[in-house]
Amino acid sequence: MRANYDVVVVGLGPAGASLVYMLRNSGLRVAGIDMGDESKIWGKPCGDAIGSGNFDKNGLPHPSGEALKQIVRGALIYSPSEQGVLRLTGGHGYMIDRNKYGLSLLREASGKVDIYLETKVSNPILESGKLAGVMARGEKGEMELRAKVVVDASGSVGSVRRKLPAEWPVAVEAPETDFSVAYRKIVELDYDIEEPDFIRIYFSTKIAPGGYWWFFPKGKNVANIGLGVQLGRGYEHPAKTYREVLMKRPDIGREVRVLSEAGARLPTRRPIATMVWHNFIAIGDSAFTVDPVHGGGMGYAMTAARAAANAIVAAAETGDFSAKGLWGANLEYMRALGAKQAALDVLRMFLQTLSDEEIEWAISKGLVGKEEVIAVFEAGEFSLTRHFLDTLDMVVRLMGKPTLFGKILKVNDYMKKIKGLYMDYPESPEGLLRWNAEVEELVAEYKRVMNIPF
Repeated sequence: MRANYDVVVVGLGPAGASLVYMLRNSGLRVAGIDMGDESKIWGKPCGDAIGSGNFDKNGLPHPSGEALKQIVRGALIYSPSEQGVLRLTGGHGYMIDRNKYGLSLLREASGKVDIYLETKVSNPILESGKLAGVMARGEKGEMELRAKVVVDASGSVGSVRRKLPAEWPVAVEAPETDFSVAYRKIVELDYDIEEPDFIRIYFSTKIAPGGYWWFFPKGKNVANIGLGVQLGRGYEHPAKTYREVLMKRPDIGREVRVLSEAGARLPTRRPIATMVWHNFIAIGDSAFTVDPVHGGGMGYAMTAARAAANAIVAAAETGDFSAKGLWGANLEYMRALGAKQAALDVLRMFLQTLSDEEIEWAISKGLVGKEEVIAVFEAGEFSLTRHFLDTLDMVVRLMGKPTLFGKILKVNDYMKKIKGLYMDYPESPEGLLRWNAEVEELVAEYKRVMNIPF
């Protein structure tokens, strides 16, 4: 079978499904491909929490009905001893049923977009130095799907991106330590959860080195519970830790039944240097569009999909699907989220070097408070002046850890530097090589100055 399309989207998770939904009324001929059946749409294990603002800013419907499991009104962040607790309120989010929400987007696009489920992409089709489509196999046998632009939304496997010519800047590999492996279970418990509208995040290098573990309620007695650890440093697989450590806790071991369990590898780093090249775009985990600190990727994937949709529509108007014609996707994403994401990557590397003692001190002594956390995740930098720098109370609290405080000041400085570089992203492909060299040089300098061992 052979078919011609304007756009072929490989992978129908949060990035791919959002994109086909956004393109459903574009007038372009679009195909969406996923290797799973309907039950596996948006199937990657995740905490299932997402801020409500991601839907409005990206033109997506808010979850409702069976797709909405719980309104989230705040978060509790626990120190390693669990004696220090940071209570964050004022936000609004959702715990969702990922599968049902993803299917709702595909069903809305159905009839306007061709959807191929249980279909696996084997290889990209390359002709005259350009990407011309993909080869795939599904229920209809071998398929040759031609396209003006192919979008890789296949997740961290990058099933198309990693098979592109090595000289293409999108075909990069990231260090293993820039990834985490996560394991989670969705369970029904034999008790009613206190404050089910608050998600819980726990920091402990003994339980989740280089990451954290979480308890996210999905109703009065159902919870998404899991942990993620940094890859490449010899840590135990999180599934083993879950069984041997978390299951011994009285709040977790009281399972009535397991509704779902799975593990996955995910990027936790700054975005790929360029999401686009000739007739190609990468979004979602394939382009590393994920929050580096907490690993959440749904909102980032939606924003990347929106940037890709706008670039595709603009390219179709000019007939230019080259890297230059699609470059708008880079400009939109880097300025909307990529700059903040790069700054959070700098913070992520620092956090992964901290001991439980340092984390405990920072939370229990109030070095990191609600205002600092909100500023970091909204703006990608600490609010180090307004809240505490000029107060005698904080000076007294800092006397116990002057070295740690000095490190935080340096981290904030580098967060601002890399954020500035990303906000000054090159206007065309010609500036990419120089810009990327500056980014790599800054990251290498930061690792030397901060003694980051990975």
